Amino acid sequence: MFTILDLINHYLGYFTTSSKIKGRIYTAVSAVGVWYLVYLAYRFFANGRWLRGSLIAAFFVFLLYFVVLNIIYYFTKSTFKWDVSPHIEKILGGPHVDEETPKQSTMIPTNGIYQRQNIMTGIVESDTVQQENITLLAIELDQLGLMNHDYGHLGEQAQRQIIAQRDVVFANHPGTPLPYFDMVVMNDTTKILGGVNQLQAHDLGTLVMVGMTPTKQALNNYRLALSAVLVVGGVGHAATRAELTNTERAYKIQVEVAYEKKN
Repeated sequence: MFTILDLINHYLGYFTTSSKIKGRIYTAVSAVGVWYLVYLAYRFFANGRWLRGSLIAAFFVFLLYFVVLNIIYYFTKSTFKWDVSPHIEKILGGPHVDEETPKQSTMIPTNGIYQRQNIMTGIVESDTVQQENITLLAIELDQLGLMNHDYGHLGEQAQRQIIAQRDVVFANHPGTPLPYFDMVVMNDTTKILGGVNQLQAHDLGTLVMVGMTPTKQALNNYRLALSAVLVVGGVGHAATRAELTNTERAYKIQVEVAYEKKN
């Protein structure tokens, strides 16, 4: 059984599997394999080896207890009254912090609060001048101490899961909210303005899509407002099979747009 668990651990190492999923796999294998001890105990008893049979039977009960604990922990939300694992964790130096699968990041609402069902992701395109404005704004936010560099407090496993989806995870994950931003419609073009304050706001890009709808068409049918604007990019991590590697990408902005049907 231990050989099988070792093989499973070896091959799961090639994949970005969360520790909770691994725990469920190990628990399922253990729940099946532990019953082999019952067979061994029976064989010893049948051959008159009562001491060895009793020791194996006692070991079976011991392992079965922890299998039941793992089933409760990994497959239910219940607790067990006679759970000794906290005491074992204390002896071993503290509880294990499990890295849950990272959830899709939610932009922080800094321009009013809107219902999530009335918010869509916008697509922004930036030309050379607008891109330069974004880069300068990111540098200014960093100098003001408003940009984090802790990868959202994510461990390596959680970072790998984001990298698997987006090719990179940035040090300022999930992004740096702009202190000030606005959306201005000029000649059928929707501009995104932003800065550290209204007096220092600059043109950061053009909103070209709201969800799957072109912005011009969306404006004909809905009232639109920016609910959040984030700066993402800069220093980040990419991944190889063996380790996380440093990388750097251009800064860009991500927007969320609130909408309301016109009367």
